[in-house]
Amino acid sequence: MKRLFLSLLIASSISSALAADAEKIVRNWTSSDGKAMQAELLEFSDKEIKVKLTANFNIVKIPLDRLSEADRTFIMDKVHLNQKNASMKEGPYAAQVQGKFIKAVSKLGLNFQFYGNPEWDGAKRYPLVIWLHGSGQSGTDNQAQMGGATGVFTKADNQSERPCFMLAPQCPDAAIGWKNEVAGKLMALIADLTEKLPIDPDRIYLTGSSMGGFGTWSLVAKYPNAFACAVPLCGGGDPKTAEAVKNVPIWAWHGDQDPMVPIERDRVMVAALKAINGNVQFTELTGEGHNIAGIVYAKRELHYWMFEQRRGSGASASAAK
Repeated sequence: MKRLFLSLLIASSISSALAADAEKIVRNWTSSDGKAMQAELLEFSDKEIKVKLTANFNIVKIPLDRLSEADRTFIMDKVHLNQKNASMKEGPYAAQVQGKFIKAVSKLGLNFQFYGNPEWDGAKRYPLVIWLHGSGQSGTDNQAQMGGATGVFTKADNQSERPCFMLAPQCPDAAIGWKNEVAGKLMALIADLTEKLPIDPDRIYLTGSSMGGFGTWSLVAKYPNAFACAVPLCGGGDPKTAEAVKNVPIWAWHGDQDPMVPIERDRVMVAALKAINGNVQFTELTGEGHNIAGIVYAKRELHYWMFEQRRGSGASASAAK
């Protein structure tokens, strides 16, 4: 009896996360060589599990590589879930979650600033809003991009009603814009953030102005399954890509007196989408020029509409409040 007690103490010291589910997890497990057993999961890690056997109530540790592929996947999914739940305090991006914008550089060398609130419940999943700046804010200072949507979506009242992470990358060169290698680096960063933080992958919202408006159109065309919706301002898209983006909810905005990007650039794209029943709406701002970001992002109906969108939901873009 003493030996059993000591063995249980040793077993309980394995470096693992507790199986924190509210209900007991009793599962039919299969070993890598095909043997079956029924047992209750007590603890798990990315290296091993501790279980209580249903047949004799013995408690044993089993290395993950001794389990079937299906059981390994089941455990690793739970490990990943626990890591995401703790990610704002312990994960690789914890230093960027400070309740304010924090400067950083992605693994592939893209400058960005990132906002998240460390007081959020890590077990919940939050939207991600991505802001693409215009050509004049390109460079390497990792500061010039902090205009447009960044000050609006992170205001206290907006965060209280619609908490969200926010990403503000900086394009290094306006001659490249939000395409080619810059687009690839940005999408890699979005994927890594979504993998390692409690971001809802079905609520990733893309918006940008001027060069960022063009970038919004082009990124949605190239990666239509990545975004829940898109809000391009004073930009334009390639009508040849209309079929690719027809199912993504898009709300485009443009001033009809824009001297820098003719409103026809958006009109043509919107017309191409409407011709194939695309999920698009277009607001032309009468008498307004190129600098419309302050006007557009102040509109509460835009915020309501954006945060109602879910990837693949098929919600109508014209259903704005």
